[in-house]
Amino acid sequence: MSFKASTPVLPRQFRGKWNQNTYHVVREVGRGANGAVYLVTQGGVRRAVKVGIESMDILMEVHVLKSVQQGRDTRVGPLLCDVDDLVIDGRTYPFYAMEYLDGDQLDEYVRQAGTEWVPVLIVQLLARLDILHQHGYVFGDLKPENIIVTRHDKQTRLIDFGGVTKLGNAVRQFTEEYDRAYWHSGDRRAEIAYDLFSAATMMVRLMADPQAWKMAIAQGESRQTQSLCDIIRNSDGLYPYRVPLIKAFHGKYATAREMRAEMLAILRQSAVAVAAQPAPQPDSGAAGKWIGSLFVASMLLLAGTLYYAWFL
Repeated sequence: MSFKASTPVLPRQFRGKWNQNTYHVVREVGRGANGAVYLVTQGGVRRAVKVGIESMDILMEVHVLKSVQQGRDTRVGPLLCDVDDLVIDGRTYPFYAMEYLDGDQLDEYVRQAGTEWVPVLIVQLLARLDILHQHGYVFGDLKPENIIVTRHDKQTRLIDFGGVTKLGNAVRQFTEEYDRAYWHSGDRRAEIAYDLFSAATMMVRLMADPQAWKMAIAQGESRQTQSLCDIIRNSDGLYPYRVPLIKAFHGKYATAREMRAEMLAILRQSAVAVAAQPAPQPDSGAAGKWIGSLFVASMLLLAGTLYYAWFL
């Protein structure tokens, strides 16, 4: 039976079986391999509710969300609000309610804000992954669709924890383009290097020339990470980050913290270099572009400084 056939159609309003919290359904916002996510309101507050079929899958996600909220940083994913069951047509379905993250998918945000923001967003992402790894889990299905950039503070947050896997097990879910086995660069064992490979590939995908990316993934069974390295070599934006990216492709990092530190050092150097460039004369016609570049560089430098303070 397909997942869609098993997914219940939620009523406009439902109440949890045990905790008796009432939710008003606004719309469906996403669907994964083991559940559907809905935007709801509860007491006038927007929440996201994930309804599943298998209790063990939902409980696994709940356990991970609880784990990463016990440390000093709670911004890995959405905050957990409620865990309960709901009954539809005599059948019981597990669900959990969580903080609704208002923002854009990572790829959509980059389309709007520009590729110069990709490195700082990847640095943020690596900080989130590091916390998850410290709790003994790999995210697994790392892709732009599973990352939100929040609207109010421009922070990356992981969503859809259905693919999260305990270290050492086989990855539960993956997306081919960001999967190291797809690029013939390793297996699908849940380890830190698996997530870091996906993060590096995602950075290339977000900053690459679209045609170059299409050519790389169109190589079929002959595809190799060398194609990704070729994209990096021919991209002005990616080339400064070639060392950490290639190290991630070859599993050379023991932790996400190590990769983040090297990425952040390059990010800071780039920002300082741009900021140190002399300003052109106002009548040269380039003043506006220079001011824009200086602003971006300053923001990148600020972001890097903040993350040194928060996570090192």
